[in-house]
Amino acid sequence: MIERKILIGLITSTEFCQKIREYWNIHLMETAIAKRIASWCWEYFNKYNKAPGREIETIYHSKLKTDRLQPELAEEIENDFLPGLSKEYENSDFNLDLLLTETEKHFNEVHLKKHTEGIQALLEKGETDKAEKLAAEFKPLGFVSESLNTHIRTIGQIRKIDRKKPTLLMKPWLREGQIYILYGPPGSGKTWLAMAIGYLLGVRNFDRSECQIGNWQVKNPTGCLYIDGELGEVEMEERIRQFEWLGVQQGDFRFRAFCIPEYQLDTEDTFQLSNKINQRKIIKWFETHPNYKFVILDSISTLFGLEDENNNSEWNNKVNPILRSFRALGVACLLLHHAGKDNKKGLRGASSMSAMANGVFRLTNHPHKDPDAGEAWFILGKDKQRQAGFIFKSFAMKFTQNLNKTETHWNISHNFDD
Repeated sequence: MIERKILIGLITSTEFCQKIREYWNIHLMETAIAKRIASWCWEYFNKYNKAPGREIETIYHSKLKTDRLQPELAEEIENDFLPGLSKEYENSDFNLDLLLTETEKHFNEVHLKKHTEGIQALLEKGETDKAEKLAAEFKPLGFVSESLNTHIRTIGQIRKIDRKKPTLLMKPWLREGQIYILYGPPGSGKTWLAMAIGYLLGVRNFDRSECQIGNWQVKNPTGCLYIDGELGEVEMEERIRQFEWLGVQQGDFRFRAFCIPEYQLDTEDTFQLSNKINQRKIIKWFETHPNYKFVILDSISTLFGLEDENNNSEWNNKVNPILRSFRALGVACLLLHHAGKDNKKGLRGASSMSAMANGVFRLTNHPHKDPDAGEAWFILGKDKQRQAGFIFKSFAMKFTQNLNKTETHWNISHNFDD
């Protein structure tokens, strides 16, 4: 009954959606029908910033054609849920405060239940220490609220906080808490370069010549989280395996990947980083994994689902919020994006993109690249570099594989005629 009430709230009340978005989690709904309808509501809310209302019926019939709903689930939605929706939608006695209280109570009960099941599973495996640690980590759900006044400070107060300066992760340009954009035409090698950087940052013995990209050299290793909107886990594993010749990674800094295709299939949760709830989930992960100070977002288009890349408000409303959170946490961020169609207009999209970034790197295909061979061979230049700008030198980079295609190496050249 309570999950039906929650669904009615999601469908009919924009204010209800706004109130619970900060601690919403699809796994807090227990039934398949509730998870499916809730995911439709949030998909609509994130796109139009309001509850779907009567549009839920249109959404259902649309999803019936595109989502291949199981017959039993479709029948339950159409026969048991939709017919009673009109009456409940018109109910003038909708009590928002009561529903919020009941929702928070229900979510906490499910949250506690799942936490308890996790503890019990560890106990059954004889992992008592892990069970005790998990039990101690339990925190009830709730709203997070802080006074704005505590964050408006004088310069003297800021000095007293004594925040540490950003640590240099990779010489001469990659620092904690700074934002970078890497862009170029499709198939130019952006992903290979990003993965190489991410893997190198976790290598145990990083101070060797083979662990350098030109004059780029790891100075302070850290963990990397690679969030990919296109590659599946199988292809991700295949690519990262080809960098393992560089050496073993430190346990605390092992390369990690979050592949959206598998997550979406397993959870039936449409994941987009433009969703503030999903942004909060990623930030919470970094808060609980302080050894990870680098995140790669591949790519802006697939992860954020921008409807109009040339609209500054799209970037400001959907992308900038999580970038500010990364900056506050001291997590360096590398965003992968595409060049304009003719590759001469530079970074595709709104001017706000480069304004937020500390550095913007541009990949252009090498003049001798063979497009039929599928080569990742490019020239890397810079459009913007706030720090280490004079130190940065453009270079050509060509990725090659060994005969067995089990290792990927690279060659660096400053002579672009080679």
